[in-house]
Amino acid sequence: MGLSGRKVKQRIGKDPRNLSWADDASRFGQAYLAKFGWDPSKGLGTSGEGRTSAIKASQKLDMFGIGMEHQNDPNGIAWRQNRDFENLLRRLNE
Repeated sequence: MGLSGRKVKQRIGKDPRNLSWADDASRFGQAYLAKFGWDPSKGLGTSGEGRTSAIKASQKLDMFGIGMEHQNDPNGIAWRQNRDFENLLRRLNE
């Protein structure tokens, strides 16, 4: 379809962190790791210092780009640029 194809936003399901799958101890991955001595209360790594919880997913509804932390900050650069653009349009329409 290329660039001219219809864009469809993907919906995040009721379990976005996939915890129902991750908490199932009968799955292959957990059984395989447990066979080598992994404990679910510890993280991965040589000394167990790794992440113990699943990575949190969030739904992105704005058009600012991935990784923009100050999307709700009224003093952030994107909001200032938007305000400046709106002021410019207001002056041109007068």
